[in-house]
Amino acid sequence: MNKQDYKEQMGNLLNENSKLKKQVLELTMENAELKDQVLNSGGTYAETDGYEVGSPSDYEWDNKVNLSADNDYIFESPDGGKTVYKRKSGETERTRVK
Repeated sequence: MNKQDYKEQMGNLLNENSKLKKQVLELTMENAELKDQVLNSGGTYAETDGYEVGSPSDYEWDNKVNLSADNDYIFESPDGGKTVYKRKSGETERTRVK
């Protein structure tokens, strides 16, 4: 690569970098405006890492869920689900579940 080609490529990269910086600024401002709209309409906004799906309430424990009296049992199936056994946590004696 000769000196002129290098200067031309460098100029193109600097120009592209400038455009990208402008886009980042515009998107940052648009994001701030959207946050303001949410807050002004009575909503709440919390920073996230972007990996959440659904609303925060989807991840809260629901005390109305009853997992029955089998809470203290461990269920095992040595044959991939054909036969199921249950045993109390910490014990080795098990019973077959029909």
